Amino acid sequence: MYYRNRKGNKYGEKITQFLAAFVAALGLVVLAFSFNSENVQAADYGSTDMITSGTIIKQDTTYSYSQSVGIEYEYDCSKIGQLNPGDTLTIELPDQLAIKNSNNGETFDVTDNDGNVIGTATLVSPDQIKVVFNDKIENHPDASGKFTIGNGVGVNKDNTQLGENSVYFPTMNGDQESTLNVRPITENDLTKKGTLGTDENGNAIVTWSILVNRNELDLKNMTVTDTMLDPNLEFVDGSIAIREATWNDKEGGSYNKGKYVTDQHQITTNANGTFSVDFEGTGTQMFLITYQTKLKNPEQASDGTVFRNEASMNGSFKGNGNGGSQFESNTSAKVTGNANSGSGNGSKKGSVVLTKTSADNNSTLLPGATYSLYQKVNGEDKLIQSNLTTNENGQITVNSLSAGDYYFIETKAPDGYQSNTNLIPFTITGQTTTPIEVSTEDELENSKEGSIIIQKLDALTGYRLPGAEFDVINADTNEVIGQITTDRLGYGHMYNIPYGNYILRETKAPDGYILNDKDIHFTVGDNSQTPAIISVENDKETGIDGNFNVSMIKYDADVPDENIGVPGAEYTLYDADGNPIDVYITNEDGVIQANNLKPGSYYFLETKAPDGYGLNPNPIHFTVTDKDIGLGTLETSDPRTNGGNEGGNTEEPGDNNGNEEDNNGGVIVDPENPGSNNNGNTDGGLITNPINPGNSNNGSLPQTGEKSSLVATLLGLIILASVVYTKRRRA
Repeated sequence: MYYRNRKGNKYGEKITQFLAAFVAALGLVVLAFSFNSENVQAADYGSTDMITSGTIIKQDTTYSYSQSVGIEYEYDCSKIGQLNPGDTLTIELPDQLAIKNSNNGETFDVTDNDGNVIGTATLVSPDQIKVVFNDKIENHPDASGKFTIGNGVGVNKDNTQLGENSVYFPTMNGDQESTLNVRPITENDLTKKGTLGTDENGNAIVTWSILVNRNELDLKNMTVTDTMLDPNLEFVDGSIAIREATWNDKEGGSYNKGKYVTDQHQITTNANGTFSVDFEGTGTQMFLITYQTKLKNPEQASDGTVFRNEASMNGSFKGNGNGGSQFESNTSAKVTGNANSGSGNGSKKGSVVLTKTSADNNSTLLPGATYSLYQKVNGEDKLIQSNLTTNENGQITVNSLSAGDYYFIETKAPDGYQSNTNLIPFTITGQTTTPIEVSTEDELENSKEGSIIIQKLDALTGYRLPGAEFDVINADTNEVIGQITTDRLGYGHMYNIPYGNYILRETKAPDGYILNDKDIHFTVGDNSQTPAIISVENDKETGIDGNFNVSMIKYDADVPDENIGVPGAEYTLYDADGNPIDVYITNEDGVIQANNLKPGSYYFLETKAPDGYGLNPNPIHFTVTDKDIGLGTLETSDPRTNGGNEGGNTEEPGDNNGNEEDNNGGVIVDPENPGSNNNGNTDGGLITNPINPGNSNNGSLPQTGEKSSLVATLLGLIILASVVYTKRRRA
C-alpha cells in the first residue's frame, strides 16, 4: 500500500511539471500569434466603406459595345480608422459595366491628394477593381483622393439595351446615378467597304460591297447610286451582283448572305462606271450589292495608294395610312493598296520541285516527261522555261523564282503514257526559300482513263481555300466513285477516272464558308482526258460591316535610324475583349494591313517572330473611331538574337494549318503572355492567377488576407497534451 502511494505521488509530481510546461508553451504560442495576427489577417473593405463618389466621366457620349467607358472614383479612408499594409478595397462595378478581357490583370497606382502612392489597383475580370494598400498607409490613415480608369472598362452587353441606361455606383453616400448611352455599331442606312484582291486571271482588283437598308425600313421604293470617284480604277462590266441579306448580329456587325436577286431589279450603268439600282416594294429586306473595279496600274496594289468610292441611297418608306417618310443616306469607303499577307510580294527567291508518277497502282516514278513553266503576270501567261524534263527520280527542280503565281504544263509525256494537259499551279510567296513541292500523274496509253484538278476560291477576294471536300459522282449510275479535298494551296486532284460523264458535288465547305450547292458536270473522254481546271467559289458565312483600315510597320530595332522593315513577322489582331480576329504576316517592307474594321478598341500582338529576331511581347493598342482612326501608321520593332540573320519567315504562310504541333492554329491562348507555358502545366496556356501569374503559393507562408487557424492550433496542442497525459496514467 505504501509503495503504491509513493508511486502515485511520483507520477503526480511529473504530471504537475508537464502541465506547467504546457501552459508556458501555450502562452508563448498565444503571444506569437497575437504579434503576427495583424500581418496574416487582412481586412477587406467594400465601396460603401470607403468610396465617396463614382461616376461615368463622359455621360453625353454614345458608346458602342466595343468602346471603353471612362469612370472616376473618389475615396476617403478617414472613416475606417487604422488601415494596415495588405488591407484591401474591393469595388464592384455596376451591372452595366464590365472589365474587358484584354485588360484583365492590369494595374495602376492609387495616390492620395498629397501625391503619396498608398496602394495598387488591379482590374479583375469580369466586374471588380481590387485595391491593395501598401506600407505607406500606416503613415497616412486619413488618406483621401480619386483615381480614373480611362481604358479597360467597357459596356456589359448582357445588362444594357440600346439607347439610354441608368447606371448606379454604390458609395458611402448611397447609390449615385450616371447615364450610359449605348448605340449599335453604326446607325447608317447604307454602308460600303472595299477589299483588295485579284480576279481569276491574276489582275489586281478592288471588290466593293454596299450594304443597303441596314435598318430594315419598310420601303416603298429605293434607289442606290454608286459613283466612281477614283481615276485609278476601271469599272468591270457585268460584275454587279445583288443578294438578299439578313442580320446575324446587328450590334456586332455580322450578317448572312442570302440568295441572288440580281435579275429582279433594274440596273442602269453609265459610261464612266457610275451605276444605279432601282428597288420597289421590297419591304424590310436588306440587300448586299457587290461589284469589281480593276486597277489601271497594278503596281498600286502594293505601293500605299488609297482608292476611294461613294454610294448614296434615297427613296421613301411606309408610314401610317397612305403617307410615308422620305430618306436619304450617303456613305464613302476607301481601301489602301498595301500587300495582303500571302499575296506573294516578298523578296526571297523561291524554288519548286515537281514529281511525276504513274497513275496506276504502282505509282512508278516517271523520267522523260517534258514541261514548260509559265508565270501569271498582269493577266498574261509569261513563259519562264521550256523543255524541262523529269530526271531518273521523276523530278524537275527550278530555283531562283521571284514571288508570283506559276504553273507547269506537260508538253510531252513519257513513253507509254498519255499526256496530261492539266495545269499544275503553285505560288512563290517571296517569304521563304523552302522549296514548294507539287506532284502530277500520267495515265497509261489506251487506259481509257483521265484526271481532273479543281481549285476552291473565295467568291469575294479570289483567294484559294483549303479544306473543301467533294464527291465525284458517275452521272449515269449516281454512284460516288471518289472524293477530293483541296490542299493548303486550295487545289485538289483526282486520277484514274474512267471515261464517262460525271458530277462534282461539294459535301463540305472550307471553315467559315457557305456550302456551294451547285452541281458541276464534266466529261472524261478521248477529247477531254484532262479537263481544264474546275473553279468552285464559296461565300463566307457572314460579312463584317466595317469601313476602317489600319496599317502597321515593323522595324529592325538594332538599326533604328535606317527604318529597315522586317518581313515574316506574324501578328494576331484581337478585339477589346481579347477575341482573336485574324492573323497577319508582314510583307517585304515590314507592313501589314487590317481592313474592314468596325469602330472600337483593338490590339496587335506578335505571335511569331521572324528568323533571327526575338519575340516582342508588348501589345500594340489602338482605337478606331466613327470618323477615322486618326493613327497614321502604327510602328513596332523586334530585337535581333545572336547578331541577327536575314529577316524573313522560314515557313510559308499557312504551313501550320492542321499541324498537330500547332494546336492553336497560330492564335495564342494567353495573348498577354505568348511565351509562357506555365511550367509545363496542361491548362492550355491560361494563367491560374491572373493577378500574380508566377505565384503558385506552394510551400510559402500564409498570404495577406488568409485566415490563420489559431483555434485549430490550440485545439491540436490540447489534444496532444491529453494523449500524453493518458499514456502517463496507463503507465
